[in-house]
Amino acid sequence: MARPPFVRPLHDWLLLTHLVVFALPVVVLVATGALARDLRRQTVEDIAHQAVLVALHIEAGLGRQDGPPDEALVAVATDLSSLLETAKVRTLAGYRVVDRDATVIAASNGIVGGSLAHDAEVMDTIHTASNDWWEKDRAPTRSTPLAGPSRRASVRMFVAEPIVWRGDVLGAVVVSRTPREELQAFWHMAPRLSSGLVFAFAIVVGLAVLSGRVLSRSLRSLSAASHRMASGNLDAIGDLAQARSSRVAEARDLAGAMGSMATRLQARLAYIGEFASHVSHEFKTPVSSLRGTVELLLDDDEMPQAQRERFLTNALADLDRLTRMVTGLLQLARAEEGGGRKVVELADILARVADRHPDVVVTGTGGLVDGNPDQLAVVVRNLVENAERYGGPDATVTVAAWVDDDETGVSVVDDGPGISEANLPRVFDRFFTTGRDRGGTGLGLALVRAVVHAHGGTVTVESQPGHTVFRVALPRLAAAPA
Repeated sequence: MARPPFVRPLHDWLLLTHLVVFALPVVVLVATGALARDLRRQTVEDIAHQAVLVALHIEAGLGRQDGPPDEALVAVATDLSSLLETAKVRTLAGYRVVDRDATVIAASNGIVGGSLAHDAEVMDTIHTASNDWWEKDRAPTRSTPLAGPSRRASVRMFVAEPIVWRGDVLGAVVVSRTPREELQAFWHMAPRLSSGLVFAFAIVVGLAVLSGRVLSRSLRSLSAASHRMASGNLDAIGDLAQARSSRVAEARDLAGAMGSMATRLQARLAYIGEFASHVSHEFKTPVSSLRGTVELLLDDDEMPQAQRERFLTNALADLDRLTRMVTGLLQLARAEEGGGRKVVELADILARVADRHPDVVVTGTGGLVDGNPDQLAVVVRNLVENAERYGGPDATVTVAAWVDDDETGVSVVDDGPGISEANLPRVFDRFFTTGRDRGGTGLGLALVRAVVHAHGGTVTVESQPGHTVFRVALPRLAAAPA
């Protein structure tokens, strides 16, 4: 099946993201307008300096003139016209000199007599003797070469500098120029930036390739190991060694988690195999007995009634045992699945057991646990019934609740004959029982252990003649969640 176009190897994505980061500063400069504003600011500063120089040149010329200041300004400005035309060719800026009425008396383009009174900035400069700047939109000249000195921007910047003579503002110098646009600025910087950009690009690509190799090596080993384990080869846990030593923390943690998962899966498969073997063994005896009984009843039509009833009674007993074992297995499976959790008070569990077993002595106060109340009730009930069944008819059974800083639980105590040293390590094994003649299936204590382990707790047993204690410990909740 073809791979979707957006599903790419890790090193391709890393290279793409590195290139995006590499280009991001340029994108930010252009998209936010920061570069355009800086180019305009530079243009304003340049033409402001030029306006100051022209104003100083005019003010110096006024000192060499006789007559009224306004007439002297016209004379000096007229003499300056040819110089302004030359400055326009050299600097590509436009120059105009205006009198105190904002009438143009000299210009770099040779056009005089017009008025700039419509420009508020010019009038403000004349009235306040302070310089000012502004911009006007213009049609961009895209035909201008990028490498040329002419500007291509869609605005033109203006600066007005006052002409002051003996404390009186006689007029102003207005200088204008088009700033460079972003693309033209990049083009002008390209010769100096090219070597640095190539070096930076090489570093970006190298880092992308290096990081891709480091990451993909660990991920490839994880992928190979997971595929092998998915195909049923759990010995592939050893293939995770390389990923577990990865310098990438996430890959190392993932490899550890996969190893733990595979180990638990192995244990689970071993448990299932052992469980199936025990179930097969336990079911084989009553099933064989039932088969033999049915065959005898079918083959012997003249069997005496008393013997037939005895066979049928034994068959019913085997069926009852099978029913109990199936019920116990279902309870065991549900216990190992977990679920149905909520905040449970052990006092409520003990109250349920006391109602069902009024002869049992219940003492102590338990704490709060996070658990399934029905399953926890089965734990205590199975321990009580086990103590009553094997402790003897005269045994006293006591259920004592307890709580400490981190744990809470119950202890079920009886003063019966106790459990032999040989049987003590096996009491929680599935199908182990010493009371088959009394209907025991060997699943009651196995169910107790499964439920307790599913709740993150432990169950232990200590026994000697006259004193047997089953102790269940569960994680304690400090308080009920809000």
